Amino acid sequence: MISFLTLTFGFIDFIIVSGISQGVFLAITIQIIQNKNKNANKVLSLILLIASILLMAKFLYSFDAEYELFFRVSFFLDTFIFIFGPLLYIYCRRLVFNETPVYRGRFVYFVLVAIMCIYYTWTLTYSHDELILMWQEGKLTTLFLLIETFGIAFNFYFCYRCYKLIKIYQEEEKKTLSYSQNIVFFLKAMVITISLFFTGWLCCYIMFYFLNVYSKFINYNLIWIVFSIFIYIIGFYSLKQPDIFRIPLSKNKALKSKERLEGAKLKHVKQGLERLMIEEKIYLDHKLTLIDLAKKLDTSANDISWFLNNVYKCNFYDYINQYRIQAFVEKIKNGEHHNTTLLALSFDSGFNSKSTFNKAFKSKMNDTPSNYIKKTHFV
Repeated sequence: MISFLTLTFGFIDFIIVSGISQGVFLAITIQIIQNKNKNANKVLSLILLIASILLMAKFLYSFDAEYELFFRVSFFLDTFIFIFGPLLYIYCRRLVFNETPVYRGRFVYFVLVAIMCIYYTWTLTYSHDELILMWQEGKLTTLFLLIETFGIAFNFYFCYRCYKLIKIYQEEEKKTLSYSQNIVFFLKAMVITISLFFTGWLCCYIMFYFLNVYSKFINYNLIWIVFSIFIYIIGFYSLKQPDIFRIPLSKNKALKSKERLEGAKLKHVKQGLERLMIEEKIYLDHKLTLIDLAKKLDTSANDISWFLNNVYKCNFYDYINQYRIQAFVEKIKNGEHHNTTLLALSFDSGFNSKSTFNKAFKSKMNDTPSNYIKKTHFV
């Protein structure tokens, strides 16, 4: 039994130390990458360092809880859990939205960290042996219960805000971009992984404080392993992540009035769009944005967005991609698919990825490209 516990402890230690070293390595490496999501990656490096710090606290405490230095250091490092959620939200917001000045979060986000530092200072008024005795006698149980309660609730709150932010981005992306950046999958995977970590923490919290049970399947050691895995995932994925086109974050709702564009201005936008689409074929630009289009028409992005929503009853993404689909269909009618792949034809039509092409084609034609070709006898 003793040998089994020692082996398990050693394995967990190995995972935690690996997580610590990888977290520090990735935090430094990400900063070396130039011109790739610079402002967001500053926060990501800080997140990775804090994750490593939290793992270090776990390692020091599990290594020897009776050694006062380790006990004191791990006790202090636990305060960093209250900065994790806010930094995650700031990272997500900086990564996908363009704001001036750069978003830094609110002061209130970090109040709990300050309170925890005051709490830690209070613990220094007691000796190591006194704190251990107070814990054994149950005098610190209520205090620890409150700290964990606020820690779990606080971080879940910011996970929820990240989910809302991703939803806003998905809506705004189609209003601003004619292509998909495939960043949503990364953000969702990251937030889900972190949510699973906090869910595991919640389960351990309930079992420890309210059920007084210990499970070898769901315990504090398990959630720290999950936390280590998270460091690998987010760090390595970010290394190969391309530079993201950050879209403006609208703080005011766009005007819905039918009089926003009228008369000569309405005619100017309509004729300009037709010229750019039919004559200049601007939709062939893989990275076309609403801002690019607005500049070419010498008008505002809000005006074009209003025009598309109220006159053509569609968003920017759908409007541009319908021309790309028409261009693809014309290539099929001309038999170009006999000499090249469908993916190559989709790129020649303005699409920037296979997933964006397939999704847009199915939405417009109610069929897959290959089935469409078979049904229309262009095989």
